[in-house]
Amino acid sequence: MQNAGVRERVQRQLEQHSGDERMLDAYWQWAMNPTPPSAGYALEENSGFIATNLMNRYGAPAIDVVSQLTAECADLQRDASVYDLQQAVIGVLNGTAGDLLRQGVVDRLNDPAPARQLLAAWLVSRARWAYRQGKDAWLAGEFDWSLGADLELATRDAASPTAALLFGPDAAEVDLPREGLAAGVVNRLFYRSTSGRMEPKLRPGPRIPLSGVIY
Repeated sequence: MQNAGVRERVQRQLEQHSGDERMLDAYWQWAMNPTPPSAGYALEENSGFIATNLMNRYGAPAIDVVSQLTAECADLQRDASVYDLQQAVIGVLNGTAGDLLRQGVVDRLNDPAPARQLLAAWLVSRARWAYRQGKDAWLAGEFDWSLGADLELATRDAASPTAALLFGPDAAEVDLPREGLAAGVVNRLFYRSTSGRMEPKLRPGPRIPLSGVIY
């Protein structure tokens, strides 16, 4: 199957799930799998990580979602490489087929809970430091590979006097990586290197417009 054919088939598949945020989310995570082809992609190992991310985010077991995802992706792989499918899924979900997925992340970032407000403010501050401005400015997502590492180092930001003043004395206790996972800003996915080293990695969720976030 040529690349145009891959994109068309993926488009049809994802349009069938246009009203199912969990399935769209699962597809995004599948496409963002950090294990390279030289290490075998580790698709099976990543299934459990996807299910855990979904359960923590949506509050319901997700084994059925991941089982369906696995079956559908296996069917798609009969005519295309994993890499081509990953690129097609990302491209399709960056269009209107991913509207529900992106809106879900925005809605969770706009949750009035202090911990979520602190995450949103931290993300906005980070975007400003990166000089993202104008109507197309974005908060996080897709190729923002340093986001996970930055979140894991953000403890000192949550413990600052400014954070305590704005978000209350419990701000220092906020686990920003956990809040990022709950909101869908990042996903914890399985990674295996070509040398066999294994570890979880935080990979970015879909690209979120800065204008959609209340801060």
